[in-house]
Amino acid sequence: MSNSYYNNKAKKMYNLYINNLPCKKVYAAVKKGDKFVVLKDEKNPKWKYQLSGGGVEDGEDNVSAIKREIYEELNMNVKVIKSLGIINYVATWEFEGKKFDVKYEAEIFLTEFVCYLNNNKFGVDGEFDNSAISGIAEISKFEMLENVSEFKKHNILLD
Repeated sequence: MSNSYYNNKAKKMYNLYINNLPCKKVYAAVKKGDKFVVLKDEKNPKWKYQLSGGGVEDGEDNVSAIKREIYEELNMNVKVIKSLGIINYVATWEFEGKKFDVKYEAEIFLTEFVCYLNNNKFGVDGEFDNSAISGIAEISKFEMLENVSEFKKHNILLD
């Protein structure tokens, strides 16, 4: 992640913090056949996979946001099946020498793979350049529930 990218993101988080607003995020459990498609996280030995997802842009609804994020990260078109719920958490940021906690509100969706959109490329337009995300994996429902933090920490079910 470039320094200017982080600084811009930290500034946005600081503005949310001073206005006491949550950062809205979306994540997806992407079902493909009898497996789930997840991101491989090389930096986190405890949780070796992550759900695809990211921030909700201004004026964007959560369903549009998750479809966009899955396209940007996995290069897939998906059908949104249902919401699995909303999780709330806090993360610490730093901006201009000040540390602060930002509240997050994240909706998790169950989605279903429809098709690849751009020759099976991963991380469209350099989405994961300079990142610990190294690719995608297809894992079982059991592996998803045991190895993806959102499911284990927040007791989210896939049914």
